[in-house]
Amino acid sequence: MTAQQMRQLVKNREVSRVELVRAHLDRIEKTNSKINAVVELRAEQALAEASAADENHSSRSGLALDGIPLSIKDHYDVAGMKHTEGLPALAEVRSPADEVVIQRLKAAGAIIIGKTNQPDLQIRWNTVSHLYGTTKNPRDLTKTAGGSSGGDAAAVAAGMAPIGLGLDYGGSIRVPATFCGIYGLRPSAGRTPKVATLPPFDSPPTVDMMSCIGPLARCVEDLWLAYETVAGAHPGDPASIPIPVTRPVAGAARPRIARMVDQTGAKVQPEVLAQLDETARILREAGYEVVDAAIPNARRAPEVWAELIGTELMEAGMPVFGDKLGESNRQHIEALFGVYNLGSESRKYIQAFEERRKIMREAALWMEEYPLVLCPVAGMPTPDLDFDHFLDREQTLNLFDHMRNIPWVNLLGIPSVALPNGIQIVGRRFQEAQALEAAAQVERVIGTASVARL
Repeated sequence: MTAQQMRQLVKNREVSRVELVRAHLDRIEKTNSKINAVVELRAEQALAEASAADENHSSRSGLALDGIPLSIKDHYDVAGMKHTEGLPALAEVRSPADEVVIQRLKAAGAIIIGKTNQPDLQIRWNTVSHLYGTTKNPRDLTKTAGGSSGGDAAAVAAGMAPIGLGLDYGGSIRVPATFCGIYGLRPSAGRTPKVATLPPFDSPPTVDMMSCIGPLARCVEDLWLAYETVAGAHPGDPASIPIPVTRPVAGAARPRIARMVDQTGAKVQPEVLAQLDETARILREAGYEVVDAAIPNARRAPEVWAELIGTELMEAGMPVFGDKLGESNRQHIEALFGVYNLGSESRKYIQAFEERRKIMREAALWMEEYPLVLCPVAGMPTPDLDFDHFLDREQTLNLFDHMRNIPWVNLLGIPSVALPNGIQIVGRRFQEAQALEAAAQVERVIGTASVARL
């Protein structure tokens, strides 16, 4: 079932919140050992909260997520739960309070049932944790669940929760969503506030500009439910922006869509290209004009992303936390971002930010003519579990080339909806509604994502 179907059953008292939570805990007990998605349970507290909610049923009718069990990425602060970032050095660290997005989910009636796996410090397109191990794909246990929100994506795909909460700084929602065959929303940077209750409370410049919290789910409407709940500015996050969330206007003209394939330099395998063409066909039949076109500076955009983030990581981050990472995660970061590190000279770093602004400006003007972009997420179907393990320089660059359609979205700070078929629909800044509406049109044909059989 989708979250809104579950919510309707609860509202009608056909199912109690306790029954709903217990069903998901039972599912976790049955399946988690096979995929290693959930790394910490909150069973007793979740059942107690569900019982209290059942006793106050009449006062909860307007809550958007009333009784809905959620999985939450390890990265987020949930009161009393561990916050490890996947590192043995932080294995016993617990959050003193809920951070803002968790407060908002709970206020909307959601019940947190557990935390999910992530790679060390979230820096990987695979979910390999030095502390918790590897998360497998519930649709094929020989395949990766993607990363860095792979634990959440796997949990949602496996039926452990209808909605999960991830974060996308370089594809960390879109990659696991599409690899696990579900939907994922990366909102515009600034849409959702990041207000931690544990240090570090502040981050390098690119986090504010390129990162955003967002949901994973088995249908588009569930993305809406979670997105509307967590979006909105908060003074604890000075980068969050007070712009109202609006639903699509009924009867509005369909925006033009640019179909983009390899103009970023991306390597796109035939299976992915076939899905792109099929998605374009669906959208054309839904009334959209789909034309071949590419953002300005398409080739440079993913490289500028890697240069800015790589420089911050290699020059400021790794000297502080590099020794805490597992060997596989450390080698992956050094191999990928070491290629694009601009070094310690500030001039090159500043020039990269100037180039980013040029790319953003020209892309924003271009997107007035092409408000949506249709392109692959990854350039290959879901790869094996070890697809990014200990790659040499040539192999690392080949992997980056397959992922080039991902980071330009982060560079521009704009929204994107990942579809279960490996394709994404990218929108203009703060125009999530247009991208979600187009995704809903595709969903009408390809359907909601099924629960994996385990």
